[in-house]
Amino acid sequence: SLLQESESSDTMSEEEVISVIKDRKDEKEDNDQRDENKEVYDRGWGWCVVAACFLCNMVNDGIAYSFGVIMEPMRADLGVGVGSISLVGGVLAGVTMLTGPLAAAFVNRFGSRTTCIVGSIISSAAIFASSYSTSLIHLLITYGVLAGFGLGFVYIPAVVAVGEYFREKLSLATGICVCGSGAGTFLVAPLTSLLLRQFGWRGCNRVMALLCLACSLFGLVMVPNKKKVPKNTSKNSEIQSPGRKKNSG
Repeated sequence: SLLQESESSDTMSEEEVISVIKDRKDEKEDNDQRDENKEVYDRGWGWCVVAACFLCNMVNDGIAYSFGVIMEPMRADLGVGVGSISLVGGVLAGVTMLTGPLAAAFVNRFGSRTTCIVGSIISSAAIFASSYSTSLIHLLITYGVLAGFGLGFVYIPAVVAVGEYFREKLSLATGICVCGSGAGTFLVAPLTSLLLRQFGWRGCNRVMALLCLACSLFGLVMVPNKKKVPKNTSKNSEIQSPGRKKNSG
């Protein structure tokens, strides 16, 4: 009987040692996982995403705010009044902002990268088609409605994408992104004036269509920032939790 008691005590001690080793191993894995998650934010690829969002905002708002440069050549070519041609720029800006809720829903469903690429393709095709406009209605639909819709799909991802990569420096990263709007106001308007003198407003719109298409390349940078969790992690935690409760008891 004494031998049996000693053997049972030895067996229990071995089980306790094994459980302690497993607990320490689980704690180490949890700490490693936390370290990996910390390395994802506020560094590395996130700053590439900031640069891509900066450039998207530069193209987006640069085109919107430079409409006044090409407004008069458009008016003279189509033979319409100043108020009528001004409506095109107003519709462009209005549709871009009104598309916000729909673009946000697309970001939640498909991600910032896909939404930005789709928007850049739509806006590029619309602005390119506007270069062949022969009437105010055609210009209003292509340059106003469709281009505004596409630019709205570029604008929302360019603002929210940085939130996936930053925590402590989120305010700084967002501030840098929206600075692209100011840079676009300074740079795209003189570029538009130069293109207007060289190629006319139709050729200028075709170059702007290429700039919008370049936003699809910037959108490729907006890779979703998601860590892959092993499938057996949850199972292991469920299996090991009863053992921990027994040990704690």
